Amino acid sequence: MNKTFLFLSTACFSFLISNAQITDTDVLLTISGEPVSANEFVRVYNKNLNLVQDDSQKEVDSYLELFVNYKLKLTEAKALRYDKDPAYLNEFKSYKNQLTQSYLTDKNVTDDLVREAYERTENEVKAQHILVLLDEVETDTLAAFSKIEAYRERFINEDFESIKKDLHNGKSIFVEDLGYFSAFKMVYNFESAAYETEVGAVSQPFRTRFGFHVVKVLEKRKSRGQVTVAHIMIANTQKDSSLVAKDRIQELYRLILQGEEFGELAKQFSDDKSSSMRAGELKPFKSGQINSEIFETTAFELSPSNPISKPIQTQFGWHILKYINKKPVQLFEKLQPDLKTKVGKDSRSQLVKAKMLDQLLVEYQIENPNTRLSKFESNLTYNVSNNAWEFPRNFDNNQPLLSVKDQRFTFQDFLQYLNKNQRSVKKEWSTVAVVKKQYASFLEQSVFRYKEENLENENEEFANILNEYREGLLLFELMQDKIWEGAKNDSIGLQEFYNTNKQNYVWPDRIEGSVARSTDAKYIKKVRKYWAKNQSNQIIDETLNKEQQNVIFSSGELELEHSALPKGIKFETGISKVIKENANYYVVNVKALKPTTPKTFEEAKGQLVADYQIALESEWIKELRTKFKVDINQDVLATVSYTHLTLPTICSV
Repeated sequence: MNKTFLFLSTACFSFLISNAQITDTDVLLTISGEPVSANEFVRVYNKNLNLVQDDSQKEVDSYLELFVNYKLKLTEAKALRYDKDPAYLNEFKSYKNQLTQSYLTDKNVTDDLVREAYERTENEVKAQHILVLLDEVETDTLAAFSKIEAYRERFINEDFESIKKDLHNGKSIFVEDLGYFSAFKMVYNFESAAYETEVGAVSQPFRTRFGFHVVKVLEKRKSRGQVTVAHIMIANTQKDSSLVAKDRIQELYRLILQGEEFGELAKQFSDDKSSSMRAGELKPFKSGQINSEIFETTAFELSPSNPISKPIQTQFGWHILKYINKKPVQLFEKLQPDLKTKVGKDSRSQLVKAKMLDQLLVEYQIENPNTRLSKFESNLTYNVSNNAWEFPRNFDNNQPLLSVKDQRFTFQDFLQYLNKNQRSVKKEWSTVAVVKKQYASFLEQSVFRYKEENLENENEEFANILNEYREGLLLFELMQDKIWEGAKNDSIGLQEFYNTNKQNYVWPDRIEGSVARSTDAKYIKKVRKYWAKNQSNQIIDETLNKEQQNVIFSSGELELEHSALPKGIKFETGISKVIKENANYYVVNVKALKPTTPKTFEEAKGQLVADYQIALESEWIKELRTKFKVDINQDVLATVSYTHLTLPTICSV
């Protein structure tokens, strides 16, 4: 049985109850002294409100009996220490971690970022930029900021190439033509600056983790989507001349125009060995993903009517491109899951986390410990010989630095964090810079860890979902061992059950043959004629369904109540007349009529095992009711009254 199904089934006790008089302390029942609250009974019953089918299950007593059975199984699982099993604990921990993450993000912020990312995916920006490199923790930024301001003025008034020639050194100052790009190509704040700057304008200076930038937007356009091409590349073989490569590519181009197979030429002659074995085919790409504007532009200009490019030259050599396919940007609904994943991994995720952190700082009333941090920093030294941060020998390490609700963090806790995360610290950083950056990370980690550890106590919805999975997983393991596998493997018991209940396992009246169905009578008439000529279903299918599905066939042994058969007719051997039922037309070719007959053990085995499991479970429940004492508080039960007749089902597990 599927674990997810069982999990759902354990949670499908639902019941519309007026709980105005039920309090948090009201105990509905006890099993071996363990209390079960009336609120739990009401909550679980109300969860799935519209699923009831069996009217007999609409009585309170019937619901209660099933609920008690469910709790008895859980009690047995715990008595057998299923809840201590390492495999169970690992699986539950994994699920809890997954569930927890969804409660540690601001859904509204995430949704806004996903929608924004899609809108940017639909559009492309062509831009240039200037970067003054600056360490991400550097606080003395005046000199760098003054430079970028001056460079911005030059960016507005001077030619790009002259600025690049004058400023770009590839070390501290970068002047670069970025070409076209869309969402997720750049760090988020750079991307935002580019998309928010008007065409022809230069942005105000802004900072990323790389330093200070200004960006000039040259053009904006609708995304060209994604293209897949194959190519043949002849690399430049001479240091100062491409003459040989050009001659070779021209010869290959001539052969292609004469009808030579592109893929075979790519396999034989292309110098791009990573693609040549795939007949030259490259992975699909978007604007900005290929480090050559002419290659990219040429690829997107190809089409089914213009599939082969003329030879082009890039920094890598000479190329001929072949069109394979082109896809536009997909609809938002299609891209949404992928975009959400990308937002979670992208620098955007810091915005989501920062928003949640701000909320938690307010919720937990956490103050910025400026004075204590200053004291921490002023006493901190780096011991080169020990390769560790440390305090003076007589310094009080246990003084408080941070409190998150009832959890206290000391100077020593933060010191240990510093030494544990030294890899994220650069040697050239000052002590002040180290403390500032690492405390921000320490604060974030401490607050979120506290939230995770206490989420079950703070969030009722989370606690209920988690408990449903906890109990569902326990029940799955117990039922797997006690009932499901037991029934499958008990060959003697299964045979005895079959012998006792043979009358329940019979083949109903059925036909052996075929039925054809269509919404168009003319196709059914054609089927009838083909059958009269002893044509096979396969040949008829290939003939009538060549361009579209006009006729649907069903063949084999079909019960008279089979959904493929028309209803209420008397079947006889041979080919029937055309039968109209609602909007469909039928013809039936009956080879033989088969009356009701008993099923053999093997024929009945599937249903037999299921029925045997139910019988075993019924006997087991009787044993559990003897083993564990059940006491129901009748006074509390009397306060539980239903107010609607259409009640949802309680699933038996």
